[in-house]
Amino acid sequence: MVNNTYDAIVVGSGISGGWAAKELTEKGLKVLMLERGENVEHVKDYTNTHKNLWDYPHHGRKSRSTGVSTGDGSR
Repeated sequence: MVNNTYDAIVVGSGISGGWAAKELTEKGLKVLMLERGENVEHVKDYTNTHKNLWDYPHHGRKSRSTGVSTGDGSR
């Protein structure tokens, strides 16, 4: 078994973990990142990337249950 030494261990590669690992490695630290989630490939695995507004259930209108707009800018 190889004995590795790290300056920092980052758990999770989400927005905070990814940013922390980036910052630490840019400062010259040796970083180990642990991730248990599945591999997500940028763009390919974002299923809603190319969906049009009208393809969503509320078509850009406010939801009756939450009163929150679904992204068309109207209120």
